[in-house]
Amino acid sequence: MRIKYAFVITCVVAIFLSACERNYITLDYTNAKGQVPQLGNFTFRFNKALHPDSLLNNWDSTQYVSFEPKVPGRFRWNGPEELVFSPSQPLAPATTYKIKFNEDLFTYSKYSEVEGEAPGFYTAPLQLSDAQITWIKTGSDAAVPQLNLRFNYPVKAEDIREKLRIEVEGAPVNYTLTKSGVTSDLGVRIQSLKQEDKSYEAKLTLDAGIKPDKGANGTKESITQSLTIPSPYALSIAAMEAEHTGTEGLVKLYASQQLSPEDIGNYISFQPALPFVVEYTEFGAILRSDKFNAENSYSLTLKKGLHGQLGGTLKEDYYGAVGFGELESGVKFTNSKAVYLSKRGAGNIEVRISNTPRVRVVISKIYESNLLTALVNGYEPRDYNNNEAQYASYEGGNFDEYSNYLDAMAGDIVYAKDIDTRSLPKSGAGRLLNIAQFQDRLPDAKGIYHVMIRSSEDYWVRDSRFISFSDIGLIAKQGQNKLLVFANSIQSAAAVNGVTVNVYGKNNQLLGTGSTNNDGVAEVSIQAKAYAGYAPAMIIAKTADDFTYLPFNNTRVNTSRFDVGGKRLNAAGLDAFIYAERDIYRPGEKLNYAVLVRERGWKPAEDLPIKIKLLLPNGKELKTIRKGLNEQGATEGGIDISAAAITGSYTMEVYSSNDVLLATKNFMIEEFVPDRIRITAKLDKPFLRPSETTTLSI
Repeated sequence: MRIKYAFVITCVVAIFLSACERNYITLDYTNAKGQVPQLGNFTFRFNKALHPDSLLNNWDSTQYVSFEPKVPGRFRWNGPEELVFSPSQPLAPATTYKIKFNEDLFTYSKYSEVEGEAPGFYTAPLQLSDAQITWIKTGSDAAVPQLNLRFNYPVKAEDIREKLRIEVEGAPVNYTLTKSGVTSDLGVRIQSLKQEDKSYEAKLTLDAGIKPDKGANGTKESITQSLTIPSPYALSIAAMEAEHTGTEGLVKLYASQQLSPEDIGNYISFQPALPFVVEYTEFGAILRSDKFNAENSYSLTLKKGLHGQLGGTLKEDYYGAVGFGELESGVKFTNSKAVYLSKRGAGNIEVRISNTPRVRVVISKIYESNLLTALVNGYEPRDYNNNEAQYASYEGGNFDEYSNYLDAMAGDIVYAKDIDTRSLPKSGAGRLLNIAQFQDRLPDAKGIYHVMIRSSEDYWVRDSRFISFSDIGLIAKQGQNKLLVFANSIQSAAAVNGVTVNVYGKNNQLLGTGSTNNDGVAEVSIQAKAYAGYAPAMIIAKTADDFTYLPFNNTRVNTSRFDVGGKRLNAAGLDAFIYAERDIYRPGEKLNYAVLVRERGWKPAEDLPIKIKLLLPNGKELKTIRKGLNEQGATEGGIDISAAAITGSYTMEVYSSNDVLLATKNFMIEEFVPDRIRITAKLDKPFLRPSETTTLSI
């Protein structure tokens, strides 16, 4: 018995000791559970310290936690026990996610696992946010009720067509969709409904199983909603919505029928008063104004008497309160297409920042040899905010060894700084970001710059663009076997001499090189090859202290609207030019003209006979005149216009002696009264000497 008792005690002690040696931690708190918004940071707070203080508050791409499906983003340790994940793009709609804690979570600790089952979360299911009915005119008199469906996610119109059923007064009705493809706002027009002065009771049903676009979970239950189709002869305001984009406010009015495009300003007013513009829509109208202050509230009044297109009239005044609430955090460059910034200018870029107290500016230099790759594949700066000295001291190693683990990069970060947005000067609705002040730590390496500005707290709130910080402006004209490149100063427009010009193909191979002359023009010969990769794709221009580039993919000028076929000589080899006092005359006046004719090489066509025809607006010939050119290749004359002449567009044509058309010019013959003003001017002195003054009375 003693042996058995001792054995039991030994087992209990062994189990207890093994439990004490388990290296696990617990998750005290996380908001990554249940239903979560599409954009938002996830916080994981553990009961033990896992990360050193020297590496806190830095964005990191290490996958401490993985998600299924995958979610791109960055991690940041706010404290030794608290990890924050910020996604770089919205989560997928109506999707369930799983979480897994990875080994990288325990790199700087003695622990090896998280006790308990990892939490999971999901985004909101597909919902019908709103449904409004508006009568829409389809012809001169006909009108149909349109059901405007708004979902919380974009959906495929074809999926809605399969699942949607509509009943009016208890009987199913046919309908048509106003859109196809993917949309979150869908119009449904009900067919075969009589246009009578009465209301109808309607019911819509969306069967279960509808998935949003790029979503994984379908609706589990059917969606039903009862509606009232108002009389087409009565106008009412069904709803009002307000939103602010950061630069302007929008107030959407949903009416029971389309509004009449009359002077709606007589019926709509805001308090406090402000100017606005009206945009008419199928559902009513949108009132826009950049004078809306997102922090203020306004009252809206629609006066009775407002008309609809079907004859309905607003019977009573409509009052509404306009409030925008808190703006979403946002960062965006005002001009997303501009690339070139003068090196000799102020160096300011306008950025629109809303509800973002602090931003981080990251400027990278993209090296010359990597430009084409960065433009095609994009560039993402590896801004981890890691302090090199801290990393080396903590690991006992050096930063160069750490860098060996990183993939090849198209460029390097030359400037990174956190900025309080209140310190940026205002410029209209935006703020000015000055990038001329940063110090390039790689001045000898040639390249352009990539500027990224993002929120310090929310990683998805960001915008980026490439900047050519240079004073060289480029224009290129591509021929079959050569390129003409024109280099001018952006600041003064003067030609720039001695600019080295390199032409690269789509395969990033050098196709040709040249240098600009005193006129700022470089002629670069290109050897044509049968391979597609050798087509010119980019020009790089540089001097000893300047560098810029010209990509072909987004700067090529569409010449379809221009006459680029070149000059074509007619059979006579002559050019004629017609001049007149003006291009419009009244019946009874005299049309005075002059004709100038030139040969090849712009030599005057001396002593040649020509014919001049004046054609009526209907194309019939009114008069033909034969003239001879003088020694300057010119002639002149006049044509009397009858007081009973028909009005319209007359055409003057000049022909050679063998009837080759040389030139045409149009004249208008119209009854009109020209603008007239009488001016009387008088000086106080009849004669003036140098340095004297006088008074002019007008």
